[in-house]
Amino acid sequence: MSHSLWTARRISDIHYYTGIMLSKKKTILVIEDERPLLTAIDAGLKKNGFNVIAARSVEEAFNTNLGKNSIGEVTVKSIEQALMYIESLERVDAIWLDHHLLGEEDGLDFVKKFKANGGKWSAIPVFVVSNAASPVTIKSYLESGVEKYYIKSNHKLEEIIKEIEAVLAE
Repeated sequence: MSHSLWTARRISDIHYYTGIMLSKKKTILVIEDERPLLTAIDAGLKKNGFNVIAARSVEEAFNTNLGKNSIGEVTVKSIEQALMYIESLERVDAIWLDHHLLGEEDGLDFVKKFKANGGKWSAIPVFVVSNAASPVTIKSYLESGVEKYYIKSNHKLEEIIKEIEAVLAE
């Protein structure tokens, strides 16, 4: 076998190693303020083969937990700074977002600025999973370009994960 077959090389999102094709794991950014739910979502996504960046606020998403994922630590003071930083990340394939978050900004603030930023990040599917169920809130999210809005109490974790997998497989 030639040396080149033993060399791993990256081609788009597919990795080839010794002639065998291996799929790259997808990364989900999860922003959820309730610690027990965040832990369950993190475990469920990892069980289904996803990489996870987990946070309890918009600010934390771009600070504390990034170091655990070999991305490095960054301190941000606003969503605008976070969006500038996220531009430098290798890849985030989808976002799991709660409406009510720790900190000054809620999920809708994040989505409006995230989607308005344009570029490759505006195409990342955002899945809002929240108990904020007012028709006005849901309509605001959908008009802001989220992929889907789930009311937490109406959906099982596995059901939401399967739907995210389906969207990412398209």
